[in-house]
Amino acid sequence: MASHVEQVYKELADEHESIMRLVDRIQQHGTVLHLVPLLEELHTVLIKHFAHEQFPGGLYESLGAHGAEYRDDLRVLVNEHCWILSSVRGVLERARLANEDNAEDILRDVASIVQSLHEHERKEHQLAEKILRQ
Repeated sequence: MASHVEQVYKELADEHESIMRLVDRIQQHGTVLHLVPLLEELHTVLIKHFAHEQFPGGLYESLGAHGAEYRDDLRVLVNEHCWILSSVRGVLERARLANEDNAEDILRDVASIVQSLHEHERKEHQLAEKILRQ
């Protein structure tokens, strides 16, 4: 069963790398000018990626098959998916209407989302590595 986790985990590695490259581009962007296309791309990519992780045959199902003791960790990760997608969508809509008055708040929210994505990836990798070491 660990080999199935390893297989699914490896299949998602390219997606993780691609997402983190996009996140780095967004983080380095540093202005609301032309931020909308980057946020649109992030939102679309995350929807597809989170579906790959959560849906039947995905990473979370594979991890959950290793025991009920991982159920709470997986629940946290799924809840983070919801929060992250909602946050990206919200900041995207605000970025579409950006002006001098709200630009700083939008960039602060983008930074918070970037930090959350990095933290989420860290938790996900830790859980997968813990299970793969068993």
